[in-house]
Amino acid sequence: MLNAAEGDVASQPMCPQHPEWEAVRTCARCGRYACLGCEGSEGRCRECTRLSALEVPDSRARARRATVLQYVSGGASLVGLLFNLLLYPELKGEQQEVAEYGALGLAFVVALTSQVCLLMWVHRVVRQLKALGADLGMTPARAVWMWLIPVLNWWKPYQVMRDIADRLGGMSFVAALPLQLWWGVNFVGRTLEKAEARMMAGKFGEVDSTTIEMVSLLSSVCSVAVALLCVQLIKEIQTRLDQRREGLFEPEAPVVREEAAAA
Repeated sequence: MLNAAEGDVASQPMCPQHPEWEAVRTCARCGRYACLGCEGSEGRCRECTRLSALEVPDSRARARRATVLQYVSGGASLVGLLFNLLLYPELKGEQQEVAEYGALGLAFVVALTSQVCLLMWVHRVVRQLKALGADLGMTPARAVWMWLIPVLNWWKPYQVMRDIADRLGGMSFVAALPLQLWWGVNFVGRTLEKAEARMMAGKFGEVDSTTIEMVSLLSSVCSVAVALLCVQLIKEIQTRLDQRREGLFEPEAPVVREEAAAA
């Protein structure tokens, strides 16, 4: 490249993908020049990083299972709500006790299965991001444990999902997802569940049945909403991840320093 001011030839190579940008390295795998925007991980360009990441199994099958189980979980919450409102008051004595334990057992199994499938999907997604050079700064196992550790699981899962979305599409993608609504409804639902359990155990003193039923109703509504919002998050994140794996979506090239200063 000829320097018009000094009349000499510049030795700095330019990026073939972004000709206006100077290359900062050559790819250790294919030897092509790469600018800051095309720089991948482990000394490779972004395309070679993507091809290497394809060796990690994708998470589409796990996303489908997690989606189905979230629908089942939401449906179970809705059925339980209708049962409590319509059928449970009609039962008497031992029938009520059997129905109550049966409903609780079914709800526990469905909730546990849906949570396991969701965490299996999160584990695979974090593993793929690491292979794509978009590491979250934690291992896939640690990302899963953030959902299981008491106290931490009141805010860490939200941070994990937000970081996943940020690595996939930046803050614009994060803002387009219902992350805050999902976690806010989840927070309210979990609080209501704990309050309901304390009321039924008599820890709040004598509480009339109408109040307990209202808390149970709101808790069930939150459970259905969380399941539907979680399905939307899984679909959006998995779609963007598939695009990254197939090379159909890449982060934008860095802004030129002169342009950034002018802005």
